[in-house]
Amino acid sequence: MKLRSRNNFDANENNMLPLVNIIFLLLIFFMIAGVIQKQKELYQVDLGKATIDKYVEKKINTIFVDDDGSLIFNDEPIAFDDLGKAIAKIKDKSELMIAADKELSAFRLNQVLLVLAKQDIKKIFIMTSKND
Repeated sequence: MKLRSRNNFDANENNMLPLVNIIFLLLIFFMIAGVIQKQKELYQVDLGKATIDKYVEKKINTIFVDDDGSLIFNDEPIAFDDLGKAIAKIKDKSELMIAADKELSAFRLNQVLLVLAKQDIKKIFIMTSKND
């Protein structure tokens, strides 16, 4: 009796092909996902630090801005149109603090900042609460 030899070597050589395809797909996926996420170090921005421990109580001109846009300047209510005149009357324009409500719109805060920019204020501090 004569037996035929079977050559099944072709099927064994192709078993690794799906694994190689999956590895290349994963490689491409992680390359794209890595490019989408921007790194903060690329911009070289030095972020400011806030510490409550070094706070010193001193007399500073303060503007309180409520969430509806109403203003209180140095403990007195003031209309938005009169803000520029009130700031022009103060003697020390080196520092000014803004305490804005967290619900205040960025548009309204920007309007206040534009008035302050016209009055040549040197330093503007934004009052925040400590994040617990």
